Amino acid sequence: MKRFLSFLWFEIFFVGMAFSNPIDDMLCRILPNNGDAAKFKCIVTGGDTQQFTISCNGRKVKVSGSDRIAVAAGINWYLQHYAGVDISWNSPTGTLPTRLPVCAKETHTASVDWRYYLNFCTYSYSMSFWDWERWQQELDWMALHGINMPLAITGMECVWKEVLMHSYGYTLEEVNTFVTGSAYYGWFFMNNITAWGGPQPESWYSQQQTLGRKIFQRMKDFGMHPVIPGYVGMIPKDFMMQAEASKIAGWNAFDIVNGGNWCSFVRPYFVNNTDRLKEFAHNYYAAFRKLYGDVCTTHFYAIDPFHEGGVPRGVTSAEESVKAMWEALTAYDKNAVWVAQHWQNNPTTNVTHTISRGRLIILDLHGDQYADTSCSGQHTTSDGQPHDWVWGQVSNFGGNVGLFGRVDRLIECFYTARNAKGTNGLVGIGALPEGIENNAMLYDLLYALPWTNTDYTRTTWISDYVRMRYGLYETNGNDVTFDAIRSVWTRLGAGIYQCPNNYQQGTTESVFMMRPSLTASVVSTWAASTWYWDIADLRVAFREMLSVSDALSDNDNYRYDLVDIARQALADYGKELLDKIKENNVQADKNRFLELILDQDRLLGTRAEFRLGRWTEAARALGNTMSEKNLYEKNARMLLTTWGDRAQCESGRLHDYANREWNGLLSAYYYPRWKAFFDNANVAQNWFDDFEWPFAMGESCAYGTFSATPEGDELVISRELYDKYLRNLIK
Repeated sequence: MKRFLSFLWFEIFFVGMAFSNPIDDMLCRILPNNGDAAKFKCIVTGGDTQQFTISCNGRKVKVSGSDRIAVAAGINWYLQHYAGVDISWNSPTGTLPTRLPVCAKETHTASVDWRYYLNFCTYSYSMSFWDWERWQQELDWMALHGINMPLAITGMECVWKEVLMHSYGYTLEEVNTFVTGSAYYGWFFMNNITAWGGPQPESWYSQQQTLGRKIFQRMKDFGMHPVIPGYVGMIPKDFMMQAEASKIAGWNAFDIVNGGNWCSFVRPYFVNNTDRLKEFAHNYYAAFRKLYGDVCTTHFYAIDPFHEGGVPRGVTSAEESVKAMWEALTAYDKNAVWVAQHWQNNPTTNVTHTISRGRLIILDLHGDQYADTSCSGQHTTSDGQPHDWVWGQVSNFGGNVGLFGRVDRLIECFYTARNAKGTNGLVGIGALPEGIENNAMLYDLLYALPWTNTDYTRTTWISDYVRMRYGLYETNGNDVTFDAIRSVWTRLGAGIYQCPNNYQQGTTESVFMMRPSLTASVVSTWAASTWYWDIADLRVAFREMLSVSDALSDNDNYRYDLVDIARQALADYGKELLDKIKENNVQADKNRFLELILDQDRLLGTRAEFRLGRWTEAARALGNTMSEKNLYEKNARMLLTTWGDRAQCESGRLHDYANREWNGLLSAYYYPRWKAFFDNANVAQNWFDDFEWPFAMGESCAYGTFSATPEGDELVISRELYDKYLRNLIK
C-alpha cells in the first residue's frame, strides 16, 4: 500500500503544479478582510510523510506542508488553535485578530493516510441543490479539515445519460425512465431506486455536468483523491426493449434479472451475464473518461453491490459477478482501489475474498455507534489478512436537526484503533453523515484527531473548542465569558453529546415533527429515539449561553449556537408537555403545545440555516423555467416529508425520515397535523392524503412560498422564549 500511496502523491503533486496557486485563492475566499490572506506564507515541500509545520512571528504566519492538503490543514490549525477563527458551515469566512498571535514552530504529522468524507445520502439530504458558490465553500472547508478522500458524485447522472444514449441508442425520454430526480441521486447510485422525482430536463444534465467538472477540477487543484461511483452491475428494467437492437448484439433477455424492491421502490435490474456486465462497465467507464477524464485523475471507486437487500433472486453467482466488476474496473484503471461501505452485513466475502490486500478500502460506518476499535464487519482476505479500513462515524441520519453525538467513543475508539494500525489495517478516519450543516463540533474534532501531537480527552477538547469557536481565551480579560461558555459545552459534552446506546441512529427527534400521537416516541421509523440526557441540565446550559449574550452579541458562531441550544431546550420542553397532555388531556396544555410549535418556528426563522426557504430557494434557483423550478421544489419538499408516493411513505415506512426542525416546516407542515389531531379529540387523521401529499405537491402551500431571509433577532427571541417557557422550570 505504501508504494501505491507514494505513486498517488507523486502523481497528484505534479499534476496540480500546472494550475494557479489554489491555496492562495482559498485564503482570499476565507479571509477576505483587512488583507488577512496575505499574512500567510505557504510552501509545499513534498515528501512521502503527510505533515505540516506552522509558526508565526506576529507579522506573518508561515505554513509548510508535504502537499496542498497538509498546508490547508496547517492553515486551519493556526486559525483555530491560535487565532480563534473557526471556518464553519454557518461562518465560511473569518477575520484575523488585529495582532497576529505568536506561534512557536511546531510540526504535526498525520497518523493515518486518508481522511475520508461524505456518504451517498449526503448528496441528497444536504447537497441536492448546491450551486458553485456553495460548493466552493464546502471544498475550502474540506481542504482546511485535511480531507483528501471525498466521495464525488455530482454530475455522475450525466455519465448514465452518456452511456445509455451514445452506447445503446436511448433517447433522453428513455434515459429519464431510469435516472432519478434531483433530490434522489444518493439512492440511485447505491442501486436502490430508479426514475422517482424526474423526469429531468436537458438543462439539468448540462448544468450538472458543468458543476461536476468544476468540483473535480478544484479537488484536483487541492490534491484530493475523489471516490467516484464505479459500475455495480445495475441496468434499466426495460433495457432490452429500449436499447437499439444493433447495439446489443449478443444480449439475451435472461442476461438481466429483476433487482427486487427497496422500501417499495423498484430497484434497477442487474446484469447477470458476466461478459455483458463487463461490456456495459467498459462503456460506463469510457463515458466517465469522456465527460470528466481531463479533470479527474482518481484511482478510487465506490462499489457496493447488493446494497441494503442482498443478492437479487435470479443472480447466477454473486461471486462471479463481483469478479467481473473487478476485472472491468482494473481493465479501465490498472491502479484502481475498490472502496466499499461496511454497512449492515456488507461487504460480504464475495468482495473481501475477491479483491487483493491493498486494493480494497472498507469504510466502517459503525465506528462510533458500535464503539469499534477494529473494523466490525467482514474485512479479511481469503487467507485471513485484514483489508485496509477507515474508522468512520455517521452521526446524522436523514439530515435531521438536533444536538447529538458520541464524543467519548469518537476520541477513545479512534485513538485505540490508531495505536493498533500496524495489525488491524487502519488507514484512515472519516465522517460519513447522511446530512451535514449541524453539530459542527463533531467534525472539527474528528478531523483534528489524526494531527494531534498530544491525545485529546473530552475535557481538553472542549477547552480548545471554546477557544477556536468563539475566539475566547482565559487570559484576555474574558475569563468570565470563557468560563461560562466552557461550562455550556462541558454540560453538552457530558450529556446530549454522549449517546450511550448502540441502537439509536442519530439525533433524538423533536416530538413536534411526529405524526401526532400522545406517545412521545419516534418521528421516523428507524430512528430509535431516546431522551438519554438530563433535560434540566441542558436548560441550565441554555441559561448560561444567554448570560454572555452582551459580551458575544457580535459573534456569529455564538448567535448560531444560541439558537441551536435554545431550539433543543424548547424541543425537550415540548416532549414534557406532550407527556402532560397524555396524562391529563387538558385543553390549555394543548393550546400551549401548539403555541410552542409556532414560537419554535419564529426562533428558527432568525437564522437562514434553519429555514425551509433556504432549501427551497436553492432548488428553485437551479430551474430555468417555472416548470423546472416547480419540479425541483417538488423534489425538495417530497424528500423531507413523504419521501415518495403513498407506497413508499406508508408501506416503505419512509414518511418523515428526513424530518427537519426548520422554520416554515414547523408552521406549514407539522403544526397543521397537530392542530387537526387536538381539534378532533386526539384522533389520528388521514395524514398522507389530507396533509402530507398536498404539502409536497404545493397544493396546501404554494411553491415559491418560503424565503431564506432571516427575520428577527436571535438574542431577543431566545431570551423571550426562555422567559416564557423555561425560566420557572430551572431550580
